[in-house]
Amino acid sequence: MSPAKTTASAKVTYSGGLDGVIVHLPSGATEFLRGVAVEVPAGDATVLASHPDFAPAATTPTIPKPSKEVS
Repeated sequence: MSPAKTTASAKVTYSGGLDGVIVHLPSGATEFLRGVAVEVPAGDATVLASHPDFAPAATTPTIPKPSKEVS
């Protein structure tokens, strides 16, 4: 038995006008809710890259905690 293949993936976010959409991609149907990052195979991310309603998911910035000022 051969080991399972690992494939690259990417996170994509939908920002269109609807609350969500179901898109039929080469790997199968995928549901995208507006503003929610969805992990898809790299090939599917390439397909979505040409559509303005889809973008690579932004990484969550780390917000430093404010320091307590000593008075």
